[in-house]
Amino acid sequence: MYQLNRWKKTPGIVQIISGSLLIALPTAPLVASAAPAPTLNSCPRIYYEEPYNSNVRVPQGCQPNAASQRLNQQELGQNMVPPARPTNVTQPPLPETRQTPIATVMPIAGEVSVKLTNSTNAPISYQAIGHTESRMLARGAEIILQNLPTPVTVTMVRADGGLLKVIPMSSSEKGMLEVSIDETSNFNGNQGVLRIQPDGQVFLN
Repeated sequence: MYQLNRWKKTPGIVQIISGSLLIALPTAPLVASAAPAPTLNSCPRIYYEEPYNSNVRVPQGCQPNAASQRLNQQELGQNMVPPARPTNVTQPPLPETRQTPIATVMPIAGEVSVKLTNSTNAPISYQAIGHTESRMLARGAEIILQNLPTPVTVTMVRADGGLLKVIPMSSSEKGMLEVSIDETSNFNGNQGVLRIQPDGQVFLN
């Protein structure tokens, strides 16, 4: 009777030991899974070495390399919106409209005559562009270019390369423009191109 009871109690001890093993088994893998995983370097040095430094953009969050800086600048330039141009653009005035006419002559049937007087000490080459050939005007001499259709341009050049100053003179004759060609030492005041507009306004350059 004593032996039978002893064997009946034995499985209880086995069950306690088995139960403790079952409880301990799940805890082992949990402790192992809690070990930290190795961290990866998201910004390796290779991105900052050639040829990658100049050709490969670094991942977001890394210090930019040469390629990243270049591509960022290109994208910034593409995203910039050009400033809107004004709709009403004023065209710059023509040279004649920026100047004050030196004289006014009333054309007759669209034509004018120009009297040139050489008051310098050197011969002067003159020409009515499109109407006369280049001619020489001796010092102290004068010439009248008749019936020039407007607009017309008359050029004057000293034979010795000196500077000229053109001075308009009053004239009682209708349709006539008289000018005196003098010497000057002012480089900024050198004049040698006379322009007459269809409305009779005279400009110098």
